[in-house]
Amino acid sequence: MSEKVIILHGLGRSMHSMRRIARAVEEAGLDILMIDYPSTRTTIESLVYMIYEKLPPAPVRLHFVGHSLGGILAKKIAKRLPPERRGRIVQIGSPNFGSEIAARAEIFGALLGPALSQLTPHGGEDDSMLDMAAIAGTAAIPAYKLITGIEGENDGKVSVRSAWGNTPDNRHIAFPVSHSTMMNDPRVIEVTINYLKYGQFYPNFG
Repeated sequence: MSEKVIILHGLGRSMHSMRRIARAVEEAGLDILMIDYPSTRTTIESLVYMIYEKLPPAPVRLHFVGHSLGGILAKKIAKRLPPERRGRIVQIGSPNFGSEIAARAEIFGALLGPALSQLTPHGGEDDSMLDMAAIAGTAAIPAYKLITGIEGENDGKVSVRSAWGNTPDNRHIAFPVSHSTMMNDPRVIEVTINYLKYGQFYPNFG
């Protein structure tokens, strides 16, 4: 079965924001497909449907790399696939339990769209059927809590706890990076590629 890595961008961004990590994944020998979608114009459910319709047909096995909202869309899309077509998923700063800043930013709903209101804090979902890894950022300045309302370590928009979601200990990791640029960080790119290829952040070939 052939394989392809689907690259998904975050809320209010475009596929151009993922060019650096996409290029690195491709240079590592993996076949990629970057998908653009109107993240600020419709609901998460509608975005899932739009992206699903653009996926390569069977029997291609699909892996996903998603930044922020893109990681949420990735896991929801993967759950729609038959098990034999589900590959690995790497989420980068994705709000698996939502984000306090989404609730405070609802005033910008007209700009960021209906998906924003669906990213307010919640209890998460069952992702146990997925081979999914989660990368979090910790670069937020503690004083920003007064603005964001986010408790604990975070990347400025998503807490480490939310970014890790329900992933097991060996499938989550954190770096001192900020939300908006973390997908461009060399460390994030390295572990993303490793997980896609080997199912581990730091494979031991010894």
